[in-house]
Formats: sequence, C-alpha cells, structure tokens
Amino acid sequence: MIPLIIIDAKLDRCAALGDYLARAGAYRVITSASPEVTISRSLVAARGVVIAVQDEGGNGILFLRNLREKKIDLPVIILAAAYDPDDFRIAVANRAEYMVMAGAPNSWYPVLVQLVEKVSSIRRAQDEVAFLNKKLDLVGSVTRHDVINQLTAVSGYTELLEMVVTDPQMKSYIEKERFALDKIRRQFQFAKDYQNLGTEHPVWQPLSSVIRRATDLVTIKGVTITDTCGNASVFADPVLEKAMAQLLDNALRHGRTVTEIRISVQDVEMGGLLVIEDNGAGIPAADKDRIFERGFGRYTGWGLFLTREMLALTGMTIAETGVPGKGARFEIHIPPESYRKEGSGKTAAA
Repeated sequence: MIPLIIIDAKLDRCAALGDYLARAGAYRVITSASPEVTISRSLVAARGVVIAVQDEGGNGILFLRNLREKKIDLPVIILAAAYDPDDFRIAVANRAEYMVMAGAPNSWYPVLVQLVEKVSSIRRAQDEVAFLNKKLDLVGSVTRHDVINQLTAVSGYTELLEMVVTDPQMKSYIEKERFALDKIRRQFQFAKDYQNLGTEHPVWQPLSSVIRRATDLVTIKGVTITDTCGNASVFADPVLEKAMAQLLDNALRHGRTVTEIRISVQDVEMGGLLVIEDNGAGIPAADKDRIFERGFGRYTGWGLFLTREMLALTGMTIAETGVPGKGARFEIHIPPESYRKEGSGKTAAA
C-alpha cells in the first residue's frame, strides 16, 4: 500500500479527503494539521506521497520548502484553494505537483487520485532506473579495476622487456605495444567519465576557477595559457573542468607548434560565448564537422565527443571555427540562464 501523508489545517476537510482515499483500498492514509510534521525514515523508505494544502489556514508551500531543505525527495502535491502564480512557480521549482481544489470535493477528488497514481508510477520508474544504474555502476567499476590492474602488470613487464631487448625491430614492436596499452587505458578512463555524466547536480562555477583546475589535469610544458574570463561564472555540471582539460589536452597533442592558448568569454545576445584558441597547426577544414564524432581521431577518438556530451548536460554547444594553419578555435555557447558576471546582480546577457 502507498503511504499518503495529508497535511491540512482544516480538520474536517482533511478527514473527509483521508476517508475518500482510504476507501480506494490502495493507500495507507496519515493526516496532520501542522506543516511541522516530521517525516520518518520509514515513510521515506516506503516512498510515500505527500499532499499539502495551501490556503489561508495551511501553508503547504512552507512544508515543501522545509522538506527540500532537509534533502527529502518525496513526491509532493500542493492542493491550492485558488491559483496563485507565485506558489505555482515555487512548487514547480521544488519538484512538486500543483492542483487547484476547484468546485465541490466530488469533482476534484477523482482528479487527485489520478495525480497520486501518476507521481507514484513516476517514482517507481525512477527507483527501478536507479537500481539498474547501481548494478551497472558496480559491474563497470569492478571490471575497470580488475582490467587496469592487469594492464599495470603488462606495462611493467613491457618496460622490463624493453630494458633487455637490443634489436631495433623488436624495440619498435614494444613501442607499438606500449601505445596500444596506453590507448586501452584511455578507453577505460573514457568509459568511467561517460558513465559518471549527469550524476551530480549543476552548480555555479567561476570560469577562472574551472580553468585553473583544468590546467592541473594536463601536463603543460612550454605553453602559455592566458585567461581573461574575469568574474564570469557558468551554471554547469561539475565535470566542466574535465571538458576544459580535454580541450587543453587536444591543443597540446594535436597543435604541434602550439606555444600559447588563450581563453576568453564574450557577452552575446543569447548568453555567453566561451572561446578557447591556440596558435598551433589548426584543424583541417574537412575535419571540422567530424572531430566531435565518436571514434574520430588518432588516440581513443572519444575525447572531443565526450567534451560535447559534458557540455550538453546544461545546454551548452561547441563548434570549431579556427583557420587551418593558424590555430584551432573552439567556441562554446552558454545559454543566458547559465551565464552571469559575479557582482553585477544580473546575467551578463541581460
């Protein structure tokens, strides 16, 4: 049976609604007149549904906010005596359903039952997906761990073999073997990064901090990185620094003559434009549309593909617009709702 917690300061209305839902036979109804009701661990574990009334006598919105502040993600239905656009926006922002008690109770009771069934079925589906994801995560992490351990052993023996082999042709074979081992290791790292996409909530991040963390992830020798992003911030997945690190690594690996990488941000009509450009060899015109495809490239072929997927998590898009022979230039478009200048009090695009 699905636990239903009804919070309504008007006891008669609360009791009548509770009786109606209890007669349906599929619910275990719990009622309270106060929004300060404590949600027990057992109710959270049982995946109950909360129905909170918002009117002059009861503050369902207050209860909803308190629930989310405590990181309790139970489904909530706000029952409003009359439509209020501000309450509606708050309900939606806090992942709750919003319904108006219009007309006689017998006219909206059946609609409420349908809504309860809807949120319950969505929650069941979410739980099933979470369970399957947990199994996949476990299998993936164990497999990666075991294979990488074996790769480490093979790499060690390869180094020992290289120390005793003197034949130039045999040394060339060993070098190819080391290249293949490095590629396998990169492929497993890609699998790990791709599996972790979207597992954390987006947060506001100063671009300069993202760039600084990204430079710590790559080996930079003889290349100057210039950051002029200032106080710009983006609302993005925490993996943004890895996307930035991949773009830096791409310049270092493929730019050949790169000595400088410049990172800047511009205010544009529809948000912000983050630019990462270098003074290297650039990207051939025939490859510009293919570099973000999975499998394209000399190494794993997944670096820029993964970068595009990371950026897409929060609505960002990326394109390469550099001039072949003069350097690569990656332009990342940031939606207006995900871009701001710190201290300005408004988004940079406003």
